[in-house]
Amino acid sequence: MSIVRRLALFATLSVLCAPLALAQSSDEMRSEFQSIIDGLNVNSFDQFLRSVDRNDFLARIYARRLVEPAVKTAFAEDFTASVQQMFTSSFPSSKSEILGTLVDFRFDGNEGRAVVRYSASGYRYVYHVYELQAGSNGRVQIIDWVDYFQGARFTDEAGAALVMALPSKPATRNMLANKTLDDGQVFQAGELFKSVRDNKPERFFQIYDGLDDTLLAEKVIVRLNWHLALKVRDGARVESAAQRLVEVFPADPLHSLRLVEYYIPSGQFDQAIASLELLQGDLGFTDGAIESLKASAALAMGNMEDAGRFAVQATESEPGLELSWWSLLRATTAAGNYGRATVALARLEDDFGENLSSQRLAKDRFLRVLVDKQEYLDWRASRD
Repeated sequence: MSIVRRLALFATLSVLCAPLALAQSSDEMRSEFQSIIDGLNVNSFDQFLRSVDRNDFLARIYARRLVEPAVKTAFAEDFTASVQQMFTSSFPSSKSEILGTLVDFRFDGNEGRAVVRYSASGYRYVYHVYELQAGSNGRVQIIDWVDYFQGARFTDEAGAALVMALPSKPATRNMLANKTLDDGQVFQAGELFKSVRDNKPERFFQIYDGLDDTLLAEKVIVRLNWHLALKVRDGARVESAAQRLVEVFPADPLHSLRLVEYYIPSGQFDQAIASLELLQGDLGFTDGAIESLKASAALAMGNMEDAGRFAVQATESEPGLELSWWSLLRATTAAGNYGRATVALARLEDDFGENLSSQRLAKDRFLRVLVDKQEYLDWRASRD
């Protein structure tokens, strides 16, 4: 074989083998990242924290914020515990464990992206999008992540928290977008930050209610007001804060998940669906939990067609998610499609160990209608 033919053959084999090698590398990266999430699910942060490049992380935090030297020193000395505390405190309160599921993973070359859905009680979900890269040792390294529950990048949130730990005038002014604010306005903002640091919502709102329009338009203050209003569960403040949030951050997917928690209780189900679609579009794939939430909102509006469509999309995109089949069961039952409802009943019993007896269904105000339907009676008889 000539040198030319050998080189040509080698080049062809290289092209053919490259995708396979990349796929294997991506699979290994996915497996490694999955083990990180598995660790979090059993309350072990060791592997998660080891995957974070401390120096790079600190550089990202300080690049966007003016943090006082004393705070920098304290944070650096207690970096591991501080990051873990910030991470855990970013989740909603839950009556059960908050568990993460890796729902999307992509790795191309030395860079990757992973989406983790954390499930809390009450059908509350938190989505994190992790930015990844291959470290010098070839292992997965977490660069940063976007938290769709807090509505921000983690290093930005960490930087803001460090500023609020000691909000000097220069650090406070640096946090504000409008650099023409006078010293009095900067002082007011600093006092706001201190009230957040000290966990004093009443003090925060006392100051907030006296701010001028210029400060009220500051994005950092808009976000703080929104989070504090949700925390104290003051209906009037939540409504006002939500309106301001939408004005200042129009169609921003980062805030869509928390807005749903305002839209649903206030009966704005169409807005809830729009926010969920905005979130899903930013995540970049169809998520079973989001489709299920959309189905519930459509049912609440009495829109059976959309509810059924969303529920089917939930089961098709994520058949291994129990919530998807509950959504289909409720949507088909509400639409009077009892034969289709038995398909969901079967999946819930066979795949997820549910016992959907007539006694169980009779306790559910949405599903009790099934008990006397011939389709259900025939299905139940075939299984007993």
